[in-house]
Order: sequence, then C-alpha cells, then structure tokens
Amino acid sequence: MTAMTLLKLPIVVCLLALLALLLLLVKRSRMSRGQEGSAAGRAGIKPWLLAPAFLAVAAAFTVSVLLGRSTGQEAASNGESLGPGIYARYQGRIYMNIGGQGEYLLPDADAASFGPFPDHELDSRNIGRDRNVVYCGSQAIAQLRPEQVRFVGHGYISDGSHAWYCTWEKDNAAYHWWQDILNRRDEDSPEKPRFRDYVLVPLESVHAADLKIVNAAYAQDGVHAYYEGRLIAGADGASLQTVKVTSGQDHPEGYTDDHYVRDDRHVYFDGVPLPEAHPATFFAFMPDSDQWNTRYGLDKATGQFYAGATPFPAKVDGVDSSALHLLIADRDRANHELFYNASGIWFWDYQDQALKRGCESPFAGTPTMVSSGIWTDGRHAFFSRTIDDWRNGRNDKSLAARKTQLWMLPDARLTKVADLPGKNGNVRGTLWKGGAQLYFAPSIGQNYFLHDALYLVRNEEGLKRDLLTDHYYVTIFKSEDVERLDSSDSTVVCRMSSDYPSMWAFWK
Repeated sequence: MTAMTLLKLPIVVCLLALLALLLLLVKRSRMSRGQEGSAAGRAGIKPWLLAPAFLAVAAAFTVSVLLGRSTGQEAASNGESLGPGIYARYQGRIYMNIGGQGEYLLPDADAASFGPFPDHELDSRNIGRDRNVVYCGSQAIAQLRPEQVRFVGHGYISDGSHAWYCTWEKDNAAYHWWQDILNRRDEDSPEKPRFRDYVLVPLESVHAADLKIVNAAYAQDGVHAYYEGRLIAGADGASLQTVKVTSGQDHPEGYTDDHYVRDDRHVYFDGVPLPEAHPATFFAFMPDSDQWNTRYGLDKATGQFYAGATPFPAKVDGVDSSALHLLIADRDRANHELFYNASGIWFWDYQDQALKRGCESPFAGTPTMVSSGIWTDGRHAFFSRTIDDWRNGRNDKSLAARKTQLWMLPDARLTKVADLPGKNGNVRGTLWKGGAQLYFAPSIGQNYFLHDALYLVRNEEGLKRDLLTDHYYVTIFKSEDVERLDSSDSTVVCRMSSDYPSMWAFWK
C-alpha cells in the first residue's frame, strides 16, 4: 500500500461516516414527517441540519479526488498513435487505451520497437508487439514471440503449437468500487483501476495449426469448438457453422448471426447449448431498429422460441404459452417483441427476463400484418402504440416504464388507397381507408417521434403537401393534417409494460 493510499484512508473513513450520518438524518426526517399530527411530525428534522453533513461529504470527496490525480493525467492521449488500435507512444513510453477509462502504461514495453503487426493492423488493434514480447492489451503473452505469431482472426492468435484469444473490453472481475477511492488514477500508476480490461484466454486442448474462425468470437480446430477462447464442451468443431437470420427490413436474406452457431447435434448461444433445439431447422432473428443487441431463436420444426439461450416456457401462470407465432419484431413500432396464440398476446419482458401475457386474444381470426404495426383479422383492424413513461418527481426524472399498446378499430376493413411520396420521391407513408374514414400509416416510427402506427387523417391535401417538407413528422401535427386515434373511435385491447427501477430504488 502506497503512502498516498495511507494518506487517503482517514479521508475515506470520514467520508463513509459522514455519508452514513447524512442518510440517517434523511431517514429520520422521512419517518418524522410520516407521524402526522404528532409533536415529532411537526418538528421533524430541520433541512438546515443536513447542510453541514452534506458539505462535509462533498469536501471529503473533493479532497480524495484531488489527491488521486496527477499532473500527467492526459499525457499519453497527446502521444503518437501506433496504427488504428489502442496503443500510443509518448515520451519514450508505450500506453494503451481502454475505452471510457483512459490511458494505461505498459512499463516493460520497448518503445523503440513497439507497434502493431503491419500486415494485420485490423486484427491486431488490441494486440501489440515489441522486439521481444507480444501483448494482449497490457498483458504479455509469455510463451509467444513476435516472429512466431499467426493471426487466425477476430482476436484469435497462434504460434502453431499454442493459441490464445484476446478479448475486447470486458468487465474486470478483479475490480472493486473502492479502488477508485483508494488507488492512484494517473496513467503511469500500476494501481490505476480498471473496471473493464482486455482479457487473455489460452485455448485448451487446441490443435493450433488447424484453428479457423467460424464467426465473430467462435473458432474451431476440426475437432474442438471455442467461444471467446473458451472450450465449448461436447461441441463438434468439424461441423460447427453459422446460423442464418430470418429476413427482415434491417437483416437481408443470407445474413448470419454473431451469437448463434450450430453443429450437427446442437445449437449454441454465446457458447451455451440450447435445450432441445434442432440444428437443421433453427434460425435466429433480431428486431428491426433495435439498439440493444437483442437476439431470439426459433426452431421451425417445433415452433419453439428462445430469448438468447432461454427457451420460452410452455405455460405461464397455468396458461398455455406454447405454439406461439411472431406478431411483430420492430422496435420502431413496438417497445416489445409480440407473439400470439389462442390463449392471448405474449411479450418478452427484457427487464424481468420472462415471458408474460399482455392480454387474452383479441383476434376474431388469424391476424395479418398489412403494414408495419398494423393488422387485420378479417373483421377488425389493429395498430400498435409505443409509450415511454418518465417519472416526474422533484429529484427523479428517470425512465419508469417502456410500454406497448395494441389498439383495435372495431369493424374496420382497411383497404390501401395510395403510397404518399416525399421530397425526393421516396415513400413517406401510406393512405388507408376504412369505411368513410381515411388513415395515415407513416413509414417511420418512434425514432422520429411518431409513436403510433396509424393516424386519423383530417386534411388529406395538407398531408400530401406537408410530406414534401424536410421535417414532415413535425409539420403534419402542427398543421393538424393528422391526429391520434383515441377511445372515441378505437379501443385499447392489450397492454405490455417493462418497468424500470427508480434512481433511488437502492435507498427504498
């Protein structure tokens, strides 16, 4: 433990003690306010009593941070970049960068000879070498000499006899929150905390000379299979291959997935075998417009869906949830992926990681999607609506829930009137007719603040004119060309919600 760390220990103890006192005062204040009519309730804890504790906590934290800083905190970021990767040379030393954490010194690297592998700069962005040593991040690969390196690809390297996998930034199991307070944080210090780091994984039982990339983090040597350098027990390397993605707007035919693979016997997700999945009939799919790397699988032979490696259950709360069909997978139109069967409409709650039922089935027949987020069952029409519910507390403006609603237009048989062009001739939406009423289905969704898949048309000519403007998704509402459907002409038949914890949930 360094002298700087010893100096900071009393500050940390005081900081924690003052924080505990502050929380106790707040808790007692809450309790006293709850005693209505009592003397304690009328007295409470005066707000001015909290001010000294708060200022003391802030001062102790500031001193702790200042003690942990160095005048050279950003020195390496001004150095010479070595290729397209993570390494830089500065004042005769080599530094590496971890995204969001800054620069870290490689104390034993030879700066004069350090660099990427010239013929493999893209494969070696997180792998460097000097005249003696090969590095994964800042970790030296003891058994590997630079002249022996054979690049397999996607972080896999070999010397013909051994093989390793160098990950991109991953959560660091050795990191603890208190290191940010106790340890020095300047870039030249070996104590600088790393909550994420590059990890070197030696491959077990590998036939290194035969190692080949399958897809992204998967590799095989003709016998064994690996995911992120870890041996996949029981997998057949010789037959390991990619899994196709079912076609969608964002994923054209022939697209393959980075997370699912299969051999002759099993399907795997991030190296984990899927129970009872048939490799020959298994496909992956991803929601359109998804930003969260969401992955689903479908065994078309059995109709079984998977969320990642988790199979959907056959029953939920005693209700049959088997034999599901996909209703929609488009995050621009729905905040959830929706499924249906005779028992109702179902959704995967990504917050609780569970399949849930949104409602009983509202369909009179088999639903047919006529446009993204719009369906007809031969009698009624249905459309989706997305809602982001934000808290409005004085000290909490966080996201409370993401919701998807399914609305029904009773006895509406929609017929297509025309596609409506925009400024450059591209289609910006479709005009539909149901009875005597016109409806507008925009070609974009909530990413442009259009939270409904279908709108009521109030001014057809104004709508056509305003679709030719650059910001038509705002103009059509300001000009009152369209308006949202409400309970006077439609009905909410299904509600789906994923709840998010309050930013103060840890205190409750």
